[in-house]
Amino acid sequence: MHIYEGGNAIPDSRPVLQQDVKQVVRAAKELLPRPLSTATHADIGSAGYKVQSGDIDIFVDADSVVEFFKTQDSRDPVKDAKQLLKQHFLTQGIQSVVSGRNVHIGLPYISSVDGRKGLAQVDVMVIPEAGTVAPWHQHGPRGMYADPEFKGSELFILLNSLAKFQNLKFDAFGAKLMNRETNQVVGRTRKEVARILLGPKAKERDVDSVKSIMAALANDPDREGKLAQARQDASKGLLRLPETIQPGTAAWFRDIQDRIQ
Repeated sequence: MHIYEGGNAIPDSRPVLQQDVKQVVRAAKELLPRPLSTATHADIGSAGYKVQSGDIDIFVDADSVVEFFKTQDSRDPVKDAKQLLKQHFLTQGIQSVVSGRNVHIGLPYISSVDGRKGLAQVDVMVIPEAGTVAPWHQHGPRGMYADPEFKGSELFILLNSLAKFQNLKFDAFGAKLMNRETNQVVGRTRKEVARILLGPKAKERDVDSVKSIMAALANDPDREGKLAQARQDASKGLLRLPETIQPGTAAWFRDIQDRIQ
């Protein structure tokens, strides 16, 4: 007998099947105050794109939460707004816990697959400039989870290796490519970051995954310098670096095309 656990913040939660994710996200949005439900961003992480997920993430814009709960003048506006958002859920009979950037909730639902009652953990992530940050975490719509080896954490580790070569650093939850010493922001969108780290001809799709980045680096004269930190991280087991482009893949065709241009 296997016991499947859901998210850690809501102990009684259970994994949500892929087919049930949309209804759980819809219910979570309906529980939010209306002005906040329109400031949310879904398709964050793998929920809805894998067979089942222990928790479901949605982003909500931090400024919108602060404005709704009127905590602008407090010592820590976002922290206080998250506590008030937690209370908002509790008054509706919904389990809620604040941890870091998250307001976790336990959402009861009935599975459309097997009719069972369940409790889903939804992590309402209160994120500054959520609309700018979300595209860095919406891997599912781009098909990245079709690759069973894809991990968003490995992508961000590799991006930071490329950035370090140029005395830069990348903040995945701030959507900021910054100077390592001054914190001056030099790029935010996926297209901007791709062109700075991979070259002026780089495409937004080139920063989709570790594999797409490795493909884009195939003919880069600075390839080894850009990968220096990543190789150290790989030796520690923090990420995996595919060293060859598999024939017949989209990356392989793009590489061939680049070579003949």
